[in-house]
Amino acid sequence: MKGFLRVVLVVGMGFLLFGCGQKSGIEGKLLDWNWQPMSGVKIIAEQVPPGHEHFETTTGSDGTFSFKRVSPYSEYTISPWDQNWNTAAKIQAQSGPEGQTILLPSPLVIRFTSNKDGVITDNKTGLQWAPDPDQTMTWDEAIQYAQNLRLGGFSDWRLPTRAELRELGEGGTDPAFKIKGGWGWSSELRASSSDWCSNFSTGQESWLTRDNFYRDKRALVVRFQR
Repeated sequence: MKGFLRVVLVVGMGFLLFGCGQKSGIEGKLLDWNWQPMSGVKIIAEQVPPGHEHFETTTGSDGTFSFKRVSPYSEYTISPWDQNWNTAAKIQAQSGPEGQTILLPSPLVIRFTSNKDGVITDNKTGLQWAPDPDQTMTWDEAIQYAQNLRLGGFSDWRLPTRAELRELGEGGTDPAFKIKGGWGWSSELRASSSDWCSNFSTGQESWLTRDNFYRDKRALVVRFQR
């Protein structure tokens, strides 16, 4: 019995000495598109395999957040979460040595948020977008789709201007849109039978006849946030 207790004691001491090494820390800041701090937002850190550690914290009044018990030299995906909106914004972070806290080189900035109805708000422009209907349409069908759409309690949806599509493309289309097609119709006609389109992947502009189904054209419709 004494020998057994001695073994247990040795194993326990070894665990304390070698199995409970110091953890590392990660600190960062959450900002909106106007670079104002976002307080009271849950921040989640998910360890990239093989560890699969999961941590949660909440931003302070100045938008800062901190994880103090992450594994050293490990990669984490850090993303915000809120019960009223979703965002595809996230950042990858690499923890440092044991006992050290690393500061993220740049803040986590949120431009696009989507609500429970699927309405996507661009916090840079103030525009609200409907998600991709995942359907190829002619220009006339896209106009009809926008006029008939009732989403988020709004009925004033319309096709975007060329400038609005260009602004969206320059920022890189956010994953929240889940766009499956390549081209989006604009509201601006080039001629009586043709209209301007924009490529969601490249930002390229082109004009096509209004009855053209080619190139997988979409109706990504928009409204002004009031």
